[in-house]
Formats: sequence, C-alpha cells, structure tokens
Amino acid sequence: MQKKLLCILVFALLSSSFFVSNSFADNWETYYELYPEPVVTETGAVIRLKLTKIIIDDFITWPGYLYALEYWKTDDPSNVMRQSRTKFESREELSEDVIEEVYTVELTDLEPDTEYTYKFWGQMPTWNKEGTPKTLSFRTLPRIIYGDVNRDGKVNSTDYTLMNRYVLRMIDRSIIDEYFYLADLNGDGKVNSTDSTLLKRYILRVIDKFPVEKQDTNEGISEGFIEGSSKFAFDIFKQISEEEQGENVFISPFGISTALSMVYQGAKSDTKDEMAKVLGFEGLDITEVNNSYKYLLEYYSQLDEKVKLKNSSSIWNNSLKSNLIKEDFISVNKDVFNALVESRDFSDESVVDEINSWISEATEGKIDKMISRIDREELSYIISALYFNGLWKEEFEIEKTVALPFKAEDGSTDNVMMMRKLNCKLEIGEGDGYTAVRLPYGDGEMAMYCILPDEDTPINDFIQKLDVSVWNQIKNSIVKREDGDLYLPRFKVEYAKNGNGSIMESLKALGMEKVFRDDADLSGIFEIDTCINDVLHKSVVEVNEKGTEAATVVVIPIVPTSIQTRPKFIANRPFVFVIADEEYNTILFMGKVSNGEFIN
Repeated sequence: MQKKLLCILVFALLSSSFFVSNSFADNWETYYELYPEPVVTETGAVIRLKLTKIIIDDFITWPGYLYALEYWKTDDPSNVMRQSRTKFESREELSEDVIEEVYTVELTDLEPDTEYTYKFWGQMPTWNKEGTPKTLSFRTLPRIIYGDVNRDGKVNSTDYTLMNRYVLRMIDRSIIDEYFYLADLNGDGKVNSTDSTLLKRYILRVIDKFPVEKQDTNEGISEGFIEGSSKFAFDIFKQISEEEQGENVFISPFGISTALSMVYQGAKSDTKDEMAKVLGFEGLDITEVNNSYKYLLEYYSQLDEKVKLKNSSSIWNNSLKSNLIKEDFISVNKDVFNALVESRDFSDESVVDEINSWISEATEGKIDKMISRIDREELSYIISALYFNGLWKEEFEIEKTVALPFKAEDGSTDNVMMMRKLNCKLEIGEGDGYTAVRLPYGDGEMAMYCILPDEDTPINDFIQKLDVSVWNQIKNSIVKREDGDLYLPRFKVEYAKNGNGSIMESLKALGMEKVFRDDADLSGIFEIDTCINDVLHKSVVEVNEKGTEAATVVVIPIVPTSIQTRPKFIANRPFVFVIADEEYNTILFMGKVSNGEFIN
C-alpha cells in the first residue's frame, strides 16, 4: 500500500509544471478567466489566463493536482489536446482565502490558417469565472508564400501574369489588395514593376529568395539578446559602482550598449569577439542582434500616452576624411538604429555647438553639453541618446512629502524630502538580503524597481551579488498587498563618471580592451586603421511625486590609430631645450627655462 501511494505521489509531481499547493475539491474552489486575443503565428499561439483560488477548508491537503489548457480544431471537437506546461506571470493575494494567479501557455505545432477553440481544465472541478466565456477561439496565421498572389499554394507563371495585370491596372485591384503583402516582394510597401521583375527571376530560378524574405529572417527579440543585454547591464553597473563607492551612480546600460552596438557593426576578428563577449552577444548572429534592436526600438516608440521613451542615434563624420568611411556601415546603422548621418568639417569650431545642440534636442534639454572640442584629425563621432518621461500609475500626494533623515553610505545622516504613501496598495517582495517594491508607470508596461538591502548589508556588497538570476528572483518575489506604507526620497541625480563621463577603463576592466588599442580591427567602418578613442557617458534622473524624467547620452569618438592617445606637450612649467645637428648628432646649444621672466 505504501509503495502504491508513493507511486501515485511521484507520478503527480512529475506530470506537470502546473502544480500548486492545493487540496480536495471540497477544500478549494477554482475559477478561470481566459484573456481574449492571444498572440498567434502560423503554427503557434501564446494564451494568457487568470486563476482565482478560494480556500474553503484547508484541513485536508494533497501535494497538488493537475491543470491544463485543452484545445482542439473548432471543426473537429472530438480530438482534444492538452498543454500543461505553463509560465507563471504574477500572483496577487486578494485576502487570506483568495489568490489570483496569471499564467501564459504556449501552444506549438499548430496548423496554419486554422481555427482552434480552447478552455481550461482541472483534475478537480474548475469553472469559468461568472460573466466570462467558458471557451474562446483563435485562428492561426496563413502560411506566407511570397509571390503566391492567387493563393493556390504555388508560385508560377499564373501569379506572374496576375501581378503584371495588377501593375498595369488591367484587373480589379481588390483581387490582390487583400493579400498585398504577398506581392510586395522587395518589402518597400508598394507593388510595381520591380516586384514583377523579381517574381519572373524567381520563377526562372535566377534567384531562390525574395528580398522581403531576407528581411523577415529572425524577426522579433531574441531571448539570447535579452539575456545577454541583461548580463551586460549588471556587469557594467557592478564595475562602475565598485569604482565609485560612496558616490551616487546613475547610468544607462541600454544607452551604452546601443552606442557600442553601432560600432560593433564594423568590428572584425578578435575585436568583434571581445565586444560580443562583453556586450552579451556571444553565440548570436549579427542579424539576430540587429533584428532584436529594431523590434525593441519600434516597441519603445509605441508606449502608452503616460510614458515617453525616445531613442536617438547619430553619426557625425569628418568631411575632410569622408572618402574613408564605408557605405555599408552607414547603411546598416541607418536601417537598424535609424541613425542620422551628417558630414561636417571638423576644423570648423561651430561643429561642437551643432553636435551639442543635437544632444540637447534628443534629451529634451536635460543634457545640453557633452563635447567641448573636436580635433580635425578625428574621423567620426557615434552618439546614442535616450530620453524617458513616465508618470506613475498612481501618483504620490505632494502634501504628504516631508523632511526625514537619510543614512548615507558612509554612516552620516542627511535630511531629504521623503515622498510617502500610507495604507496603500503596494507591490512588494522580499528575498535573501533585500526588500523590493515595484512602482509602475502608465498602464504598467514600464516600472521602477527600488531594491533595499537589509540594514546590515553594505550597498556595494549587495550590488556585487546582482546578476540576471537574482534580478529574476527579485521580480518574481513581487506580490500585491492591500495595506502597506511606502517611503521614497524625492531626488535628482546628474552623473558623469570622474566628472568627464569616461567609462573606457570600466569597459576595459570587463574585457573590452582591443577596440581602444592601435591593433583594433574596425575595418568594417573605415578604409584605414582606426580605434575608439573613448566612451563618454552622462545621465540625469529626477524622481518626484508625479513620476520620473531621465536622459542619457553616449559619445564615442573614432580616430586613426596614429592619434589615439593624442599626445600633448604644454610647457607651462620649467623645461630643458636643446638645439642639435640631426645629421651628425652634434649638440650645438642647451638651456633650461625655469621661470617666466622673458625678454619680450
């Protein structure tokens, strides 16, 4: 009997990742709510749902029971399939007896252009929440066959004839308009003779793929890109924090990564390998990196009205050296980062003001001066700027802000203006050595996480333990509480490392060294040997009762390797001078200048 019971328990624990601490049906009531409009592709769908669990009596409990999403082709309801593997998204304790949890379920290996119906299933009785549908349906996207304008599943001369008649307006254009995207073979948003020519070349096997298909490769954000970028974020933050102990630090890992990624487009050989390792791009194809940036930047431009996130990029080339820069490098940065490209005479001092003016406009006036001078021998300036302005989802009441003490890192105490929310709903979490709160902006697509180490843990010791794993633990620890207190300083920080904003040494400490040396390989950018002269980074942030405003800029000068270190000799103190014959190495005169009492 014991062996039988053990087998049942083992089977239950191995059957699914969808287990929760639970009880017999008489002890729980479980309701589900299906969210409409799942994200669908040709062969898959991602479905979100909410479970509401109400504890009736927790006297008798089991380790758990099985949940799953049931789905079937709408025209074949007898063939029911189940997916029990899920991804936990959030948890909210409405009361001691009521818990709400949100999950996502991914369905794969679906048939294109097919309608599916789905519902939730529980091993113990589970009901749809009152007022919500028991089942929902979705249709997978049709399989995309570019050039198949008549939708018969083949690309042949019939499609070519139909497209030509469409271009010449010899047929009712509505015949193709519904499947316009299948006829736009070069992806320029138009259907014209160029597309007809491409279709003819494809049918004749002159080409094996249309240009638009090459654009679609690896669309979306790569998980490897997100994980690698997050790793870089914590690496650079930990490095700078360690170097700036006792100082307020505010940086933009995304801004730094974006600017360096613009340079990365032209890096080759071991220079590229070093950059990839530090930026978190190891194992990622350049197309995967670029498509991830394009998707992410497009997403950031479409946030809700309470959140503004503006990314701006530019490349300023020295017109005196304009014949040296490679067009492919310019083209890819325009395409991926929507970079503005300008050519200016670097011997003209007004260029400094023009670049600073662009920076000011890109950061909404928050950063108005990054460059003080430009050398006529420099080749290019690569710049990335980011501006953020987000209103809290729930603002602080300004009348509740009061002066309270703040204990600094060195143990001293300062009085600061402390914003407060009392007896409020709070998204809060606790973990090993910390307490964290989540403060959402707008509709919640963006949020600030404030992480407070335990009182006996020095801030820098805690920061050095941060990585992607700890970050995920912090986010997953957050739960919604109905009654809490929140105290947060109102603050403004302007940060530029060492005053001038140079983070070159920090990047070198992480392993990105070669790109700054004479033997750097940036042959994908210029026709001559070049390297990065520095990476300058400045950020500002202001947090108040209404929300947060922040801006950052990263400036990367690229120079010929011959002027990388820009040697200087400023004789403003005593010096020795020699007049010598170079042919036979004969010293003719020697002297020293030890003061400024000269005869003029």
